[in-house]
Amino acid sequence: MQLRIHKWPEKILKKRCRRVEKVDARIQEMFREMYSLMQVHRGIGLAANQGGLDLCLVVIATEESTFQLANPRVVKKEGRITFTEGCLSFPGLEVDTVRARKVWVQALNEEGEEVEIEAEDVLAVVFQHEIDHVNGIPFFRRAKWRDRIRLYPQLKKIVKETRNELRKSAT
Repeated sequence: MQLRIHKWPEKILKKRCRRVEKVDARIQEMFREMYSLMQVHRGIGLAANQGGLDLCLVVIATEESTFQLANPRVVKKEGRITFTEGCLSFPGLEVDTVRARKVWVQALNEEGEEVEIEAEDVLAVVFQHEIDHVNGIPFFRRAKWRDRIRLYPQLKKIVKETRNELRKSAT
């Protein structure tokens, strides 16, 4: 399987991903491929649809922990934090977003076991960012309206570059 980073406005980034019925060897291989892709691009999180997979999978790696999760969902939120986010699917774009400061996430881990993870601060932001991705929600939608308007020229540039890249690869 050869994954690549899909960039805005590719359709796969705009749709809710399919749930995973069972974590098996095929899904574990997808986790490995996603992790490698994330590492090559120096990310700390990656959703499956960013790699072109229509599955509800995310990988997250910090200095302390690595998470490979199927069907993650936030079940509880607490507090608020403003954080400057970027994204591999939106090269060069950064914007302040407002997220929950603490979250509890339920998912299946890489062994197919049900887990609940408690995350705070930056890790909580990363979980929310990646879970939004598999639900078809781009991170800039979590920004204030005035910031979203300010981003328009950058988004327009990303759209143009992505379309040019796709045209070149199709020929």
